Amino acid sequence: MKLTIAIVAAALVLAGGGAAAALWVLPRSTEAAAPTATQTPRPTATPTPSATPTPEVDQPVRVIAMGDMLPHDSVNANATAADGTIDYAQFFTGISTQLDAADVTFCNQEVPSAGVDFGISGYPTFNAPTEFARDLREGAGCDLVNTATNHTADKGTAGIAATREVWDGLAPAIVSGANRSAAEQRTVPVFEQDGITIALVSFAEYSNAPIDEVSLNMMGDTALVTELMAQARDAADVVIVSAHWGTEDSHEVNDQQRAFAQQVADLGADVVVGTGPHVLQPTAWLDRADGGRALVWYSIGNMLSTQLTLDQRTGVIAGFELARDEAGAVQVTKPTGILTYMHYDWTAEQEAANDLMARTNLSLTPLAGADELLQRTRFGVSAADQVAAASAILGPDVTVLAE
Repeated sequence: MKLTIAIVAAALVLAGGGAAAALWVLPRSTEAAAPTATQTPRPTATPTPSATPTPEVDQPVRVIAMGDMLPHDSVNANATAADGTIDYAQFFTGISTQLDAADVTFCNQEVPSAGVDFGISGYPTFNAPTEFARDLREGAGCDLVNTATNHTADKGTAGIAATREVWDGLAPAIVSGANRSAAEQRTVPVFEQDGITIALVSFAEYSNAPIDEVSLNMMGDTALVTELMAQARDAADVVIVSAHWGTEDSHEVNDQQRAFAQQVADLGADVVVGTGPHVLQPTAWLDRADGGRALVWYSIGNMLSTQLTLDQRTGVIAGFELARDEAGAVQVTKPTGILTYMHYDWTAEQEAANDLMARTNLSLTPLAGADELLQRTRFGVSAADQVAAASAILGPDVTVLAE
């Protein structure tokens, strides 16, 4: 395992039964520390079965990933109480059991959370209250946060800086993708859980608003991609790449996605988490240049939003485990998916009138148990039908769980 000097950017916290910390890392010598003491052997004795110690087995680290967190105007309105208090955490209570079972959680924050000074707005130019980031951290448990999306620069570089400042106060969560300086862009954040270090490196395919080369990590910047991947591979046991890419509202993986996935896999990515299409896309294992392999989720769809179609409201809690093999290397195993359904109430009359602000009673729930909620919609499908369709899209490399 690579050794590093870590500047601790946040205090250790107890989470998921183990200590977790956010680190920013630089290489150090690979020399092992010398032993400080020698133990005198005890006299040999014949062990009895009851006295034979049971070897300790390290438990795997369970990682989950959730897709686009997209606060439309109706999401913001439903999060705001009559007295003005804001609570986005309420939308995650229906999947709290699934979230609590994870040791580490990745989230895609689709938009800035620069706060009221920048004006709160939804589609097409987004900006959320600062409470949005707070509740992603404290309500949804987001530890690894992507901020490289096509909406990142919706409020310019000042909005990026304000969003990063909010996340500074939400440690030990780490953020990757949008930057306040060249130095920050070239600092790979690393998260530690139960002795396993995870680097997050994030890239966007394009930006809706004009952006400079430093403030947003772009997939097309080959030199930057290569540099950050090398740092991440040297710094951590596991490298997760967040890629915001793809054709919106399409279940098909395009050539640009395949090419970039193979590029970062060959540079040492262990897992690629794709967001951006707003719907599910297949999952695959890619062979790497070093003989290993990378798990690629081409799109995990939306999580929190009030988009319109059933496919846009079907997401997945994408899961996998990290465990050390006999040689001490960390392996990615057991990809699983818990399909989710984003519900809101909206009458046929309200929909016909395109009254978008009339969408109410927002909730996230496991799709397999969403029959009663689906009956309140126009979709005309059962939960089992949608589970089958979504499972087929994800493909055979993912074990789909009911909950």
